[in-house]
Amino acid sequence: MSVHRRSPDRAASPVATDESHPLVLKPKAKPNPLPKAQLAIIYAIKLTLPISSTQTMPYYNLLIEKLAASEGAETGYYSGLAHTAFSIAGFISMFFWGRMSDSRGRVPVIFLGTAGTAVFTLLFGLSQTFGTVLLNRVLAGFFHGITGAIHSVVGELADETNQSTAFPLYDIVSALGFVIGPLIGGTFADPAEQWPDIFTNPFWKAYPYFLPCFITTVIAFSASLLAMFALEETLPGKRKNKSPVLEEEPLLGPESSATVIDIPPTVEDLQPLSVRHLLSIPVLRAVIASSSALGLAGTCFTNIFVLMAYTPIRQGGLAFSPSQIGRAISSMGAVSILLKLCMPKLLRRFGTLGMFDFAMVAWLATFAAMPLASLVAARSATATAPVTPLGSLGSESGPGAGGAVLREASAREWVAVAIPLFLSRLGCLAFSIIMILTRDHAPGSASLGTANGLAELAQSLASTVGPTFASSLFAVSASKHLLGGHLWVVFMLLLSLFNCWVARRIRNYRD
Repeated sequence: MSVHRRSPDRAASPVATDESHPLVLKPKAKPNPLPKAQLAIIYAIKLTLPISSTQTMPYYNLLIEKLAASEGAETGYYSGLAHTAFSIAGFISMFFWGRMSDSRGRVPVIFLGTAGTAVFTLLFGLSQTFGTVLLNRVLAGFFHGITGAIHSVVGELADETNQSTAFPLYDIVSALGFVIGPLIGGTFADPAEQWPDIFTNPFWKAYPYFLPCFITTVIAFSASLLAMFALEETLPGKRKNKSPVLEEEPLLGPESSATVIDIPPTVEDLQPLSVRHLLSIPVLRAVIASSSALGLAGTCFTNIFVLMAYTPIRQGGLAFSPSQIGRAISSMGAVSILLKLCMPKLLRRFGTLGMFDFAMVAWLATFAAMPLASLVAARSATATAPVTPLGSLGSESGPGAGGAVLREASAREWVAVAIPLFLSRLGCLAFSIIMILTRDHAPGSASLGTANGLAELAQSLASTVGPTFASSLFAVSASKHLLGGHLWVVFMLLLSLFNCWVARRIRNYRD
């Protein structure tokens, strides 16, 4: 008779070869079935967050330019400040929501977060001063901090036999939000300018970005209803069904004569450990530090690319319109979906740490390739016919490019832009892997929310620094023409090298 402890909330540990361990081992070929309905619900709820945060990207700098009376690359100082306000609020609230989800349950936290996201997304579309934008970003960021609770639900619905499927699919949902959000913002920004025969009410001229915000609000409100009425609680001790979620079929094959005896969850599975206890685990500290490094790389890239796409060509930018920016960002999400469909096989082939190290190196290549896009745009600009003044979309004063014009980018320019965008999607594979690493090294399910909260907290801390650092660095480099406007590239390459070193520490501690 073999005694097996079946606990989906804990990572598998190495099995010694002495007689104190069961002779019948779990077969690796057949993973446990996933609860498809509940996963579909939490994935749908998760979709709300990337949509709400990315739908502003195509028009964000035009709005800030108008409200802050800035011009060209210098708008980066103000847009970086607004992004930082959002990130600081998320940083402060992340741990709060994580601890609350461990004590009160995942469902109440997720409902409050999605409802708050709906409210403040709607109010963002009504902002008329830079001060109201800053206040809105703080409050929206506070409710955006529920991502740790959402991660925990996925972690508790999956186990070590099927997490290589559940987590990449979860991240594919984030990538889908990255496709939908920018398309909403780029397509429906300033409808009075794009469809003057339909949107004739003066309201649409006064609030040119209300329509994409309203569409996003409807999506977020629908997610809050799903959280309230359809999502089941997964926190151990508060589940309606006290047994583990994944007990649908035996782990041993039907031909095995071994008897499986379920052992009740341990204290670590039912009672959350203190933050000090969690931070005393070296490998978990390394995972949290890597999460911070990853968050810094991701936020720096996003802010620099969006600002570079908006900035006039004479300052090292691309002079893209909101619709062009929306298409570019949306294409990144589409590529992410294709890449992450391959994630389960890649994880099984190369392992979580092997893929994580590769993804962090991809960020180094991403920042090295970004100047290529601006160089190609500068060479193509003289041969490209102007299309429309930059200020005609969402700005009465004209422009953000200081008199520059928007152009239809050539095929060569789009290829040059596609290279760093593709490399950045390879780097973003690490976002799903870091969730697996956090789950694998959390000491129990009851502490999973706190562990996820700490990892998200570290990402948010980096995100509070990233937008202002990256946007200001780009603005200084471009406006002062330092190193040909590319001083920011040197800084980002050095930062990427440091992040790769941080990521290697996980392997060192685990080994």
